[in-house]
Amino acid sequence: MAIRKADHFTASIFLGRGKYRIEKRSTVIAAMQAAREIESDPAAFTRRAIIYAIAPDGHATLLTAAVIAKLLSPWS
Repeated sequence: MAIRKADHFTASIFLGRGKYRIEKRSTVIAAMQAAREIESDPAAFTRRAIIYAIAPDGHATLLTAAVIAKLLSPWS
């Protein structure tokens, strides 16, 4: 339930020592699209983006593929 009340979502990827690319989006779908975009960056090489739900108080919750599937399910 806390994920549904997230303030925003981020897609982030580690690009190297001290380097990250972080894209802030308002919905899970938009964050998933941003993740695909940043994974296509040549600097990402073979790395995968990670999606977080960010609560209004700043608490971050990692969204796994299973959690995202459940959030997007019409039966959840």
